[in-house]
Amino acid sequence: MSKFTLPTRFRALLAMCAVTTGLSCPTGAWADDSRELLKAMSDYLAAQKTFSFDYVSSVEAVTPAFEKLQFVSSGTAAVSRPDKIRVTRTGGFADLDVSFDGAKLTVHGKNLDAYAQIDAKGSLDELFDRLENAGAEIPGSDLLLSNSFETLMDGVTEAKHIASAVIDGVEVNYLTFRKNDVDWQIWIEAGPKPIPKRYIVTSKHVVQAPQYMLEVRNFRTGEDVKVANFAIEIPGDAKKVDLSELGEIDELPAPTGMMGDAQ
Repeated sequence: MSKFTLPTRFRALLAMCAVTTGLSCPTGAWADDSRELLKAMSDYLAAQKTFSFDYVSSVEAVTPAFEKLQFVSSGTAAVSRPDKIRVTRTGGFADLDVSFDGAKLTVHGKNLDAYAQIDAKGSLDELFDRLENAGAEIPGSDLLLSNSFETLMDGVTEAKHIASAVIDGVEVNYLTFRKNDVDWQIWIEAGPKPIPKRYIVTSKHVVQAPQYMLEVRNFRTGEDVKVANFAIEIPGDAKKVDLSELGEIDELPAPTGMMGDAQ
């Protein structure tokens, strides 16, 4: 499964608002336990059969005039392994509700008064693979795989545990990883619940190195999980279309005179 790809028309990265991060300034990278910490996060998330969280994501685009623009969205996610997920995302250019109940994928573009449904029986891993191939990935899906460690580490040439940090008052481990085409960073909660708190992917060979950032908030498991209905109620006046016709559901706007052919 190939990851770290962005919407095709922008040639940038796709796939959890600003928070203050306290970062201790190290004289050098910590002991190289970055892989072990990432594996612990992967194992912890895989062991959670039901969980939910809120998130804020941002994606950058660079205009032909070399102006870097950042587009921010926020939403919620609920997961029931092995085959159910409900994700919402609201931003300046899309209001999206996506649900998979193990047999059918429903994508409702609320701002478009349109929806698409496809038969997609299988696991979440299989769903994410299909969506990637269709250019319609769920943000942060790399982190939700049953073995996110294997996918995240694929092609990594360098890994470092940089420092300790604090996000929203929670101590985290700050890790960095390098690949040939992208660099990525992740901040993982320290202690017995290694939850990913912040995830950034940098497309380093694109002009001005645009980034995709995902921040996870209010992560809940067990009895604290926010109850999700995996059957979306579609308004009677919404138009049913092919999934390919819901092209305007990205976090980025369609190219305009202001944007030009953003990279």
